[in-house]
Amino acid sequence: ADQLVAYLNTQAGRLQNISYGEVTVSAKEGDGIRGALKEAVYPNLRGNLSASQPRNFRMVAKGGLVDVKVDLGSNPDQFWVYFTAPQVPPTFVFASHNDFENGKAKIPGNMPVDPDWILQALGMTTYPTKMSYTATTDEKARTYTLSWPTTTPNGVAITKEVVFAADDANASQNQAQVKRHVIRDMKGKVLCFADVRAAKTVPSGGSDPTTGRQQVVQYPTELLLRWEEQKFEMTLKLDAGRVNGQLTPQDNRRLFDLPNIPGANPVNLAEARFEPR
Repeated sequence: ADQLVAYLNTQAGRLQNISYGEVTVSAKEGDGIRGALKEAVYPNLRGNLSASQPRNFRMVAKGGLVDVKVDLGSNPDQFWVYFTAPQVPPTFVFASHNDFENGKAKIPGNMPVDPDWILQALGMTTYPTKMSYTATTDEKARTYTLSWPTTTPNGVAITKEVVFAADDANASQNQAQVKRHVIRDMKGKVLCFADVRAAKTVPSGGSDPTTGRQQVVQYPTELLLRWEEQKFEMTLKLDAGRVNGQLTPQDNRRLFDLPNIPGANPVNLAEARFEPR
């Protein structure tokens, strides 16, 4: 377990920021099972994504043939969600991280995930070293799984998992070393997961003092995010990645401040309540 945590933290230390110049977002809802919930496939959106440690994140995407726009973001103080589509009232909500972590702000739809989840899937999260981690091996699947107990912002006990490929990932085939991030309830039922379907390995500068090998870092180029209870999944194809670019204070304000969207007034989630769909 200590080695797996050390690997995650080493990779996070090498991936201080990343920007994707071309992002394709595809989403669908339903389970596709005959006689059950029908499957709805939504139009693809295209845009860009930027992230930097510890909590800066921004994805802006819109449709080509349909008037749909999504703006998801986070900074050290707060996070926000903006969505608009034809015949759907625009949604623009935000909350402070403190209110969310204390259970004062609820995300519409009750999705069992915090705003830092995509940063975790991107490999930009540093994990505490003193926690009750467990490491297990699946020889048939050739994986290691790191797991630990924690709670959601509203106090529900859950288990988080990170699944690793046991063998060295083949960089030429865009294989990911970290394959999956999972959140389960205490009975073991999967609530949501993020599959790293493909990743790119690039030099991060310097060499390993022990082996002398060039230091590298991986970042995802395709992610599948799925929420089981809501039967909703989203695939992100992440192209034109740029690692550890220079970000000025002006860049940070432009990218990661709460946006001013004409005609849209943000609603504080700590002061509003939404009925479940």
